Amino acid sequence: MYDTFQAFRPHFNTLARVGYFKIVSGKEKKFHIYYRLFVWICAINCTKQLVGTLFLLLTTLNTLVKQLSFNVRSQRVENVIDVINSALFKPRNACHENMMQANALSMSRLLMFYHTAVFICTLLFIGYPLIDSALGNEVYLTGYFPFDTSHSPTFEIAVIYLGVLISLQAYGHVTMDCTIAAFYAYAKTQLQILRYNFEHLVDEYQAKEANFKYFVDDDTELRQILSKKIVSCMKHYEQIVWYVEEIESIFNEAMIVQFFIVAWVICMTLYKIVELPLLSVEFISMAVYLGCMMSQLFIYCYYGTHVKSESELVNDSVYQSEWLSLSPSFRRRLLVLMERFKRTIEPRTARVIPLSVDTYISVLRSSYALFTILNRK
Repeated sequence: MYDTFQAFRPHFNTLARVGYFKIVSGKEKKFHIYYRLFVWICAINCTKQLVGTLFLLLTTLNTLVKQLSFNVRSQRVENVIDVINSALFKPRNACHENMMQANALSMSRLLMFYHTAVFICTLLFIGYPLIDSALGNEVYLTGYFPFDTSHSPTFEIAVIYLGVLISLQAYGHVTMDCTIAAFYAYAKTQLQILRYNFEHLVDEYQAKEANFKYFVDDDTELRQILSKKIVSCMKHYEQIVWYVEEIESIFNEAMIVQFFIVAWVICMTLYKIVELPLLSVEFISMAVYLGCMMSQLFIYCYYGTHVKSESELVNDSVYQSEWLSLSPSFRRRLLVLMERFKRTIEPRTARVIPLSVDTYISVLRSSYALFTILNRK
C-alpha cells in the first residue's frame, strides 16, 4: 500500500532536525523538546543581533511567526496529518498512486531546490566579508560579540558563527514554506483524484458491456455499488474542503505576516542591491537572496491557483462521467452534486486575500512602488 505521507516525510524530518517542529514519524523524545527550546532561544537572539540589517530582521520575524503557527497549533497539524493518512485520501488504484507519486517527487525536488539555494546563500554570506577583509576593506558585522572581531582569527570565527546561525534559520524557514506549499499541492492532487473518480464512475460496468438502464433501475446490488461510489466521492470532496480550510486557519496569521513582510523585504533588498557593484560577491549574494524571497511567496500563490483551477474543473469531470448511461434518478444526484461543486475551493489569506498568481503580481507591484518612493533622491 502506498504511503500517503510520503510527500511530507522529507519536510517534517527536516523540521525535526532543525528543531522547528516535533518528531512526527516516531516517538517524541524529551531531548528533542529541549533542543527545540534551544533553537527558539537562538532565533530570538538572532533577531536582536540583526537590528542593523532591516531586511534580514524582517525575514527573521517572519520565521518566528511560522514557528509559532507550527508549534502552538501542533495538535491541529497532527490532525491534518491523520487526515492525509485517512482512508478517503488513500489511493485505490494504480492511477491514483501515480498521481500521488508524481506530487511527492515534485515536492521533494522543490525542497531540494530551496535547500540548495540556502547552501549557496550561506557560502556567499560567509565568503563576502572574508574576501572583503582579505582585500583590505573595512567590514562591519551585523551581530554583537563580547570580544574584539577586528583581528584574525576572531573575525573569521564571528563571520562563520553568523553565517551558520542564519543559514540554519533559513534552512528551517524554507522548509516550513515548502511544507505549507506541499499541503496545498496535496489538496490539488486529491482534487485530481476526485476528478478521475468521476470521469471513470461507470468504467467497470462498461467493461462488462452491461445494459446501464437495466442494471441501475432493476439490479439492487449494482445500484447500491454505484450509490456508494457517489457518496464516497461526495465525502471525499467535503474532506478536501475541510482540509484546505484547516490549513488556511492554522497558518492564517503566518500568511498575513508573509504577505506584508515579503513586500517590504523585496523593497529593502532592491534598495540595497542597486548600490552594489554588479560583479561583487555581495551583489551575487543579495541577488540570490532576492530570488529566494520572490519565489518564497510565489509557491504559495502558484499552488493556491492550482487548487482553485482543479476545483473549477470538478463539474467538467462530472459531466464527462458517462451520465447518459445512468438512470434519471442517478442523473438527479449528479446534478445536485454539481450545484455543490459550483462553489469553488479557493485558498485565502485572512479570508480575504486569495492565494493566486494575480495576488503575487500585486505584491510585486507594491514592492516596486515602495522602492521607487525610497529611491527618490
